[in-house]
Amino acid sequence: MALSFGVRAPKGQTDMAWVTYDCACGCHPNARYRRGAAEAAHEHCCCGIVHFVGPEALGALRSYLEERRARGEDADVGPYAVHETRVTAPWGGDLPVAYGLPAHLRAH
Repeated sequence: MALSFGVRAPKGQTDMAWVTYDCACGCHPNARYRRGAAEAAHEHCCCGIVHFVGPEALGALRSYLEERRARGEDADVGPYAVHETRVTAPWGGDLPVAYGLPAHLRAH
C-alpha cells in the first residue's frame, strides 16, 4: 500500500506546510513542518501508520521506530515497511516525506 500525500499552507502562513493523507482508518493525519526547521515534523496515526516530513525525514522515522521498538511499543502491529517520497512545498521545491506502514493495522 502506498500513501498519497497532499500539502497545504494554513491561511496567512506561507512558511508552513501541512502534509496529510486520508488514512484507511478514517483519520486525516497531518505533520506540520515550518520552512527551514532543522527537525522533521511527524504524526503517528491511531492505526499505526506514521509519517515524517522535512530534512532527514527518513533518518528521523527510522530512529523513532527503533526507539518505540526498544520500549516494546508497536509490538501489536508487527514490523514496519519504510518508504520515501517527496511532495511540493507551498513555497516551491521538494519536501522529503518518509512513512512507515505496519504489517498489521490497529483497529480505529
